Amino acid sequence: MDDAELLKRYGDGDREAFDELVRKYQKPLYSMLFRMVSDHEDAADLLQKTFVKAFTKVGTFEGRSSFKTWLYQIAINLAKNLYRDRARLSQVSIDDVVIRRDPRTLDALINKESREQLRQALGGLPEKQRMTVMLRVQEGKKFEEIADIMRCSVGTSKANYHHAVQKLKKTVRGEG
Repeated sequence: MDDAELLKRYGDGDREAFDELVRKYQKPLYSMLFRMVSDHEDAADLLQKTFVKAFTKVGTFEGRSSFKTWLYQIAINLAKNLYRDRARLSQVSIDDVVIRRDPRTLDALINKESREQLRQALGGLPEKQRMTVMLRVQEGKKFEEIADIMRCSVGTSKANYHHAVQKLKKTVRGEG
């Protein structure tokens, strides 16, 4: 059953219809949110808030985009709020960081360091570029879908992606 039918059933009083929408989207949304915030508890919390907001605001859904796009917009906006809140927190001094011995192999450490370097580089991108890269690479979204979710033109989504990739390349090479 497609989303429009489920929304109609929900509008007609069938509470189970919204539960079906939750079951349909909870895994892909959680996956995206986890990749955005890198924390299971935060991702789970954001997922719950996304569905609560969608449930309480479903009457305002106008259908100009797909329900899926609308749901992703809610999730991304909540994640943006979390990023903004985190940025307000004080930074930890490098002197306060305790380094533990890690029994992993050198290859595993290098791989982890590379992933962390990329994660930090992603975190250093402007918000719109970071979201575009995440939607394109990690979610496999087409530029048209990204434009709908980010509420911008297809050209803008392509430009955001291009600029983000260029910045990531420079950062990873140590030029940025």
